[in-house]
Amino acid sequence: MAIQLPKFSAPPGYQPQADDTSLEADLLDFYLLRQRTPTDRLSMAASLMQSARRFSLSCLSRQFDHLSPQAFARKLAEAWLQEDCPPNYIPTGSAMTWIQDSTELAAQLHSIFTAVDVPYYVTGGVAAITYGEPRTTRDLDMVIAVPRDALTPLVAALEAAGFYVPGIEDAATGRMRTLQVTQIATISRADLMLADDNEYERLKFQRRRLIPLPTDTEVYLASPEDLVVNKLRWGRQSQSEKQWRDVLGVLKTQQDQLDYEYMHRWAEEFDLAELLEQATLAAGVRAIADHQWAAATYGTMRRAFAVAQGRDRTTCPAPELEVAEGQLYVLSQDTAAQTFTVAAKIGDRDIAQFDQQGTVLSASPSRQDRRQWQQIAAQVSFIPKE
Repeated sequence: MAIQLPKFSAPPGYQPQADDTSLEADLLDFYLLRQRTPTDRLSMAASLMQSARRFSLSCLSRQFDHLSPQAFARKLAEAWLQEDCPPNYIPTGSAMTWIQDSTELAAQLHSIFTAVDVPYYVTGGVAAITYGEPRTTRDLDMVIAVPRDALTPLVAALEAAGFYVPGIEDAATGRMRTLQVTQIATISRADLMLADDNEYERLKFQRRRLIPLPTDTEVYLASPEDLVVNKLRWGRQSQSEKQWRDVLGVLKTQQDQLDYEYMHRWAEEFDLAELLEQATLAAGVRAIADHQWAAATYGTMRRAFAVAQGRDRTTCPAPELEVAEGQLYVLSQDTAAQTFTVAAKIGDRDIAQFDQQGTVLSASPSRQDRRQWQQIAAQVSFIPKE
């Protein structure tokens, strides 16, 4: 029996993940990914990473078959860890342990952090895989909430579990904010970033999600919204195409499961609003983001209209049409059509329309509209209700 697939249509501005991928293929890929659970997507990526390690191990073992087992283990560590390979580090494992993937490493670190009561969350490539497009990743990125003067018990637990932990003094004194730890037996590396003490970081810990791994262990991941914001920040600093692809992958996979208002709030805070707008357009989710904005702003718009009514500042150009005209926007209540419409005076364009129940019928705000209505919300909140 042939598989029935929906007819795909790319929204305006939609971009495939790669130049050599057609629109139709990209839309199909992400339709199929949306049918998978986060654990399914992690399993797909784990298979990719294990296969990549097996292939690399096979190639290197043939190329360096003249080396002793110890020398070959060192050569393998240098090839896989590259500039992050610790000096004098020789893996103690075997071909069986060397093909471990990042999800297994996450499970092991989860147990250690739980034992020493260190809150954490996984971010970076593994989180992007979970929420978006499966791919390989070289290491594991985690954020840990531990005071710099309380690192000793954590380091002791890591070393007892077979991790090489350099740079402890630099992290404790604040010269570095990342502990780069390597599991000696598996040639697996994790970057443990010390969490900042600010509002946004505290929010990220509150919003982290417990996700089951393919091994049935559950680990904490950054929320998909925080991952998108952080990858936009990292991508702007590094100009990395990988970060942008991860952002699009999360947006295309999660779609209406995301809180776009939350992302816009922090995008404004970090001067990323334009990048986020570009990303929602390229991922084909701009309409979803715009509808969420309209739904969130509806109460403010109705309140502004009620204020105008209370001050007798509305007009009735037609029997069933009441209009409130402000400096920037025109608000119209049409009882015949049973609609409430908000239009920007500049450009004479509708930015949102609702039915009588407040359901969004259409929305197309600009970045400027978003900012203006934030200011209007602050203004009307101080006006007493009649």
